[in-house]
Amino acid sequence: MQTAEQLITEAGLRPTKARLAVLSVMINSHTALSHTEILSALHGVKEIDRVTVYRVLDWLQENALIHKISTDDRAWKFQLNAPKRSYKAADGTSHSALLTPSGLPSNHGHAHLHCQQCGTVLCIHELAAHIPAGIFQTYQVSHIEISLKGICPDCQQAAA
Repeated sequence: MQTAEQLITEAGLRPTKARLAVLSVMINSHTALSHTEILSALHGVKEIDRVTVYRVLDWLQENALIHKISTDDRAWKFQLNAPKRSYKAADGTSHSALLTPSGLPSNHGHAHLHCQQCGTVLCIHELAAHIPAGIFQTYQVSHIEISLKGICPDCQQAAA
């Protein structure tokens, strides 16, 4: 997996301490993270406060390095835009996520799994939106959101 500095510089952007710190937290997480979770992971890092994290998240999203996902509690979670992510299915097998099919806007045509108990959010690229091409010719789509809600394998095990 690439480092935060590699992702930022390969995108032709300028890495700063705050950008590298926030993106590193996201790279090392297998799930989408809220602003609070990112801020908590950066606890003790000098010069990074809640406003800085908000600004960096906005910058990362504007530059298509991350995307945001709405949750049931009206909070946002943020996930790295990466060509490959992996997740564990309920049967314990690992799966590698695929790139969003071309023709869909900026890596947002994939599904998200939301655990209704622990709040974990995972991106699942294999389940992509199949939208007729005519829609994109008549409507300027900026975001596609597909949400699957249920109970994650960890919460299922805890309940058993």
